[in-house]
Amino acid sequence: MISWGLVGNSHDASLAIFEHLDLKWAALAKDFSDIPNDPHINRQLVKHAMDLYGGPSNVFWYEKPMLKSIRQLIAGQGWLFGENNIRKYLKDYVGYCMPIVYTQHHLSHAAYTYYTQPHDECAVICLDSIGEFETLTIWHGKNKKLKKVYSQGYPHSLGLFYSAMTQRVGLVPQRDEYMIAKMAQKGDPHRLLHIMLQEIIDLPPGFSPKIKMHINLHRGCRWWRPELKTQKDMNDIAAATQLCFELALEALSVYAYRTTGCQNIALAGGGALNKQAVDKISKDWNSVWVPPNPGDPGSCIGAVLAHTKQKTSLDNIWYKKV
Repeated sequence: MISWGLVGNSHDASLAIFEHLDLKWAALAKDFSDIPNDPHINRQLVKHAMDLYGGPSNVFWYEKPMLKSIRQLIAGQGWLFGENNIRKYLKDYVGYCMPIVYTQHHLSHAAYTYYTQPHDECAVICLDSIGEFETLTIWHGKNKKLKKVYSQGYPHSLGLFYSAMTQRVGLVPQRDEYMIAKMAQKGDPHRLLHIMLQEIIDLPPGFSPKIKMHINLHRGCRWWRPELKTQKDMNDIAAATQLCFELALEALSVYAYRTTGCQNIALAGGGALNKQAVDKISKDWNSVWVPPNPGDPGSCIGAVLAHTKQKTSLDNIWYKKV
């Protein structure tokens, strides 16, 4: 039996193939369409997957559309369930519909990183902009089971904060976040830090995991401090943003250690791509695991592993465009 794990209809679409629950292959849609951050399961990717193993008997989707639609309604985006109709989406992009198993967004993240790391017991931090409602979760993985020990929801999101600041310095959110850390190296992290903490983000007191936003950053913050215009200003915004992220991740790391008692940690979500911040918590753990494509693309694998609960290797799994 062939099963597919799928991510799509948002950004960075991806597809994973499982044969009799064994992971065989995974790829990003952009590697077949040449569209950066391609949001859709394009026909080229589908054809290649079918040429490899044939069509799937069922599909595991990486999030729950109804929950996402409710959050979008609460956020003032309107009732978008028509756009989140995955049954219709698959018919449009794959050509036919098959049974669908839906997996909660952050569980897909957690399963991807926990079940692909080598240890039985492991703390897990999932940090992204937003799932259905959740923006940050901490888990305890043990005996091939995942137990959620902390959850934080919209609009309090460290990921949305980082994306909003990406927009504020003139870059493209959900794409150019990696450039913030590079800009930060040229800036003064302390010049604007106190202003950022007063007006935008409230970091955890002590080693609490609770991160709060003073304002909802879902639609960015181009308007923030319009007097900041020079390249030096942009570098200093980036530096303060990166410092906030590093301080928050350190607090989350300590909380995860104290709560789970684990010696190993795994990370997923877009926040796991912040290598500079991840490197700074590495000294506190015996091992730190960040799988390839830890953001939404990796959830094509995680959506399936959340249900099969099988440890698996990622060796030679991800397609590499020649």
